[in-house]
Amino acid sequence: MSLKLRFVLVASALLLAAVSSSAVALPEAPSSAFQPSTSCGCHAALLEQWRPSMHAQAISDPLYLAKLEDANKATNGELGAFCDSCHSPIATMSGEQKTGNLSAVAKESVGCDMCHQVTGTEGATPGNVSIAFEPDGTKRAQFDDAVSPIHSTAYSAFHRSAEFCGNCHNVNHPVNGMHLETTYTEWKNGPYATEGIVCQDCHMTPGPGVTKPNPGKAAAMGPTRDHIYTMTFVGGNVALGDADLAEERLKAAATLDLEVEDTIAAGEKAELNTIITNVGAGHYIPTGLTEVRQMWLEVTAVNTAGEELMKERRDFGTVLEDKDGNYPAELWDATSIHSDDRIPPRESVSNDYSFTMSQGPITVT
Repeated sequence: MSLKLRFVLVASALLLAAVSSSAVALPEAPSSAFQPSTSCGCHAALLEQWRPSMHAQAISDPLYLAKLEDANKATNGELGAFCDSCHSPIATMSGEQKTGNLSAVAKESVGCDMCHQVTGTEGATPGNVSIAFEPDGTKRAQFDDAVSPIHSTAYSAFHRSAEFCGNCHNVNHPVNGMHLETTYTEWKNGPYATEGIVCQDCHMTPGPGVTKPNPGKAAAMGPTRDHIYTMTFVGGNVALGDADLAEERLKAAATLDLEVEDTIAAGEKAELNTIITNVGAGHYIPTGLTEVRQMWLEVTAVNTAGEELMKERRDFGTVLEDKDGNYPAELWDATSIHSDDRIPPRESVSNDYSFTMSQGPITVT
């Protein structure tokens, strides 16, 4: 008897970077030290790429706000400043986060002028919003010959380094220091770092994976460059931002292979094996806070009568544990990782399934 096979790998990912920490404090700076995105008209194409991005929506993301409300209720409001430090660093530096009266530029979350006045990393290791910052109006980027009639410019090799992203995309618990998000570390310890492929090469390009060169202009009146990074910052954020680009990257992140016997007689034991390989992500899949970046594989076998012969689900992610050994724990209560069932870059996981074969074709989804 033959098996008719149909498989679906379900991955749902939303970008949430909860940050700041007791380890490194952001410098103080008034919101007037930052220009709003409306001042970036010379970079219209890049500006339009940024507008729907998760960087632009980090402080207004409904999922983030819902989780933040739960966190503040559980911690008497103490966790809000920790999280907002990365989701709206200008609000934190200006003190507006404490009052709740955010200026227009603070509401832009992680905006143009925020990133382009960063100078490096404070401390030995990127993470917990460890940015070194000079709010002097000079715009910093990866071009060593940039000239602007509007503002001063400076060359910054740091802007094309993974450490730039790691400043926010590594997060430790503000009280006990346990690792909550390790996206930068996952990259640093993996094959992509060894090969010199950095975050920007995949998340700031037109398509999935390393898509270089991407010729174009950074400014309308500027020269044509061999490569322009896009400002889409695409990840797995299918609910907000550019869903089409996010879905494209999710589909390119992993492959699903099936191993099964060609012919199985009715009444015999049918055995299946699935192999999921992380082929396209330079970090684990899923990465970050996996309670809001969910990935799972569900396999179901049904005969022609509609009878379910087998149904199994495997979830991929980290499970947090509190000091009393309870799991899953909320991130603010977590003291350790109970389990970590994620897939590192270029590695695979396999799953075995079995059921008794019935008459007629079987559909496996």
